[in-house]
Amino acid sequence: MIRRARSDIHGHGVYARVAIPAGYVIIKYRGERITKAESARREAKRLERLRRGLESCTMAFRLNQRYDIDGRRGGNMSRFINHSCAPNCRSEKRRGHIWIGALRDIAEGEEISFDYGFRFRHWASNPCRCNAPECAGYIVEASQRWRLRKVAKGASDQARPKGL
Repeated sequence: MIRRARSDIHGHGVYARVAIPAGYVIIKYRGERITKAESARREAKRLERLRRGLESCTMAFRLNQRYDIDGRRGGNMSRFINHSCAPNCRSEKRRGHIWIGALRDIAEGEEISFDYGFRFRHWASNPCRCNAPECAGYIVEASQRWRLRKVAKGASDQARPKGL
């Protein structure tokens, strides 16, 4: 049904081997179940790698208020699904599990993507590479993308000479 291959978005991605109808559950997101404290420790380590100019991907998924799922350990192909500001899939949490399902019909060969829904406070550490016409430039949950426009407007206002 799906395969992993190089992606134009980032690194590797997951692609449809066959046409997938809207509503179809494609894959379960698997990985190690970790506490929020452990997740925060791993994220700090990832951000330090980025500060040193090294590549580092997020593969931790918020499960609930106590736990996350880290796809790096015990994960499956789902950990390679990239973010998009115009996704063709969505994630759904059911009974302690995370499922990825098609939002719309997906063509054979099309890359599978979903909105990672990152919180706004981490926007600067997570640039988006989806290249969708509506791309926000950073991986931020859809309901918070207006804040990115506000940040960008503030930066352009500061660059404008006074009195204009």
